[in-house]
Amino acid sequence: MFKDGLRRVMAEDDPEDIRQWATATLARLGGGDTSAVMTWPESFDFTDAMLAEYARQAAMPEAQRKILSWPWSSWASRIEPLEPGMLAVITAPDGQGKTIYSEVLAEYWAKHKNRVVFVHYELNRKLMMLRRLARHTSITVRDLKAGVLPPESVNRIAAVRPMLESWEGYISYVHTPGWSMERTCAELHRLHAEGDCDVIVLDYLEKAQPSPRQAKLHMDWYQRETDNVEQLKTLAESTGIPVLMVAQMSKAGKGQGTNSVDRNAMTGSGEKSNRANLVVLLRRDRNDLAGYSSIVDVIIDKNTMGGTGTFQQQMQPQYYRVGDIA
Repeated sequence: MFKDGLRRVMAEDDPEDIRQWATATLARLGGGDTSAVMTWPESFDFTDAMLAEYARQAAMPEAQRKILSWPWSSWASRIEPLEPGMLAVITAPDGQGKTIYSEVLAEYWAKHKNRVVFVHYELNRKLMMLRRLARHTSITVRDLKAGVLPPESVNRIAAVRPMLESWEGYISYVHTPGWSMERTCAELHRLHAEGDCDVIVLDYLEKAQPSPRQAKLHMDWYQRETDNVEQLKTLAESTGIPVLMVAQMSKAGKGQGTNSVDRNAMTGSGEKSNRANLVVLLRRDRNDLAGYSSIVDVIIDKNTMGGTGTFQQQMQPQYYRVGDIA
């Protein structure tokens, strides 16, 4: 029955008609509607629409596909693209490069047609833009802030804006210092309703402040963390928006080796781990004289859409970039 339904849909002449039918069917039956029930007959329509959408995406050139895949082959070979409503977590101790990963992923998704909302509780807008410029010009933030640049550097900066503006998606930066998760989720709902939110990147969960409701209920820190994760996951599942969340790891996790560290080292790890579909841990060795290594141990510790495992990547922290090791 599924194959017959798929052939029927894919036999349509207009790819745009296929897209509209598949999108409408998936939205109607995929959990983002007011009804929580998908009947047995409706499940076949849902499956047909799902397969038709996958086939339509596969027929498109890769650069034109609006999917939440990964910019590195090391990740793409192990992790499927994010699906609607999924919660992915990147965690590491302080100073390991979590935000660099989230910035690179947000920009990759925006380049591939997605409307990304980047929630940053900590870094201010000036620093976010300086890091973005450094990433795309290979000019350090120190040099950018000096205010006196050679002509070649000025030309590189001038080339960044048209390059970023050529992307078919975009990023909305939401600076949220002092916000509660309730206020943050309300703003995300608004952006989604206005068509400006296909995926959320949140940096980082532990910086969310208590809400009046949480204070009234006398929630301690761990209870608030659980409540905040639950709010974020409910938002993702009710709207179909995938979420990439950056989470802090405890100091104990910082001293553990690659073979012993796991997602239990996340601060308030229980609810984060239970609700997450994907948990990726980052670890960099530190030398007292040289500082942190440029080699990143990447540990896929939980993955409901694929395998787990450990591999290494190369980071250029001075340019806020990360890539696979050649």
